[in-house]
Amino acid sequence: MEESREQYIQAVKERLAAIVDSKTAHDIIDVIAYELRDYEITKRSTEIVPYDDENEKILKSYLACLVVEGKSKGTVRMYRYSVRQLFAFLGNKRYDKITTYDIRAWLASMKMRGCKNTHIRNQRCNISPFFAWLHSDGLIEKNPMSSIKPIKVPVEERKALTSDEIDTIRDSCKSLSERAVVEVLLASGLRVAELCNLKLEDIDFDSMTVRVKSGKGNKDRTTFINPVAKKHLVAYMESNKHKSEYVFTTRESKPYTPSGIRYLTKTLAKRCGIHIHPHIFRRTLATDLARKGMPIQEIQKLLGHTSIETTRKYIETRMEKVEASYRQYVA
Repeated sequence: MEESREQYIQAVKERLAAIVDSKTAHDIIDVIAYELRDYEITKRSTEIVPYDDENEKILKSYLACLVVEGKSKGTVRMYRYSVRQLFAFLGNKRYDKITTYDIRAWLASMKMRGCKNTHIRNQRCNISPFFAWLHSDGLIEKNPMSSIKPIKVPVEERKALTSDEIDTIRDSCKSLSERAVVEVLLASGLRVAELCNLKLEDIDFDSMTVRVKSGKGNKDRTTFINPVAKKHLVAYMESNKHKSEYVFTTRESKPYTPSGIRYLTKTLAKRCGIHIHPHIFRRTLATDLARKGMPIQEIQKLLGHTSIETTRKYIETRMEKVEASYRQYVA
């Protein structure tokens, strides 16, 4: 027991050395050593326990409930991944034996690996509904998540692309498919999964409207493309000799995947030296429309947001515009 205590204190010392000065570290260690005087410490076994099929059975039941509730495939996939990650970390400990301390240890392990608070917060949010469901259905007596507070993430100003950056990105496109993807994302505000699922029958080139079928939250909506996007989309499709019902396809006529679109934007980012990801085009459209006076309620409907607060977070308000408005109203 004494050996485990010393190993624990030594491990804490090594962790503290990277984040605080030596005097503070010594003070903390002294407090820990004093408070541990009446406790015995035993290192928890990390051996993999025999596979318990109950965890997988209960997880499948939970995921089935999510599908019935109308959760999107992406949401179900994320929740399944996070819960399985937790099970794996705990050596497949039974779902009804998992404690608050187990979950805290899992979240702390991500911090130790250098994961950002945004990622850790998302993982916490992904597993929380699972334990709430277990508790509400009487499968566990106490919800271990109830004592785990939300993880704070610094609020960063969300950037939209400037007109100069958009021109630079356009110039960096080396293929018709790259240019078509960029223009459609800029004009329509589609999510990456919606772009991948876009079919030829969803686009009316005469009215330049786009039907988004079963978007996020399984909601249908209508969005639009502009003449520039139409021009490059038609050029891409004519050169591609389309053999698929999907708009954006690989050389094997298979629909693009979200990871494929992300790779495309990552490639463009390296070429032009601008931080690009698929979602930035959606944010840019929202910001541009707001600057031109489009009511936020209409932008909300265009983007398919359930909450108008989400739309507000998308719209970047530059300080220059705030200052100009201020001068105008106080003059």
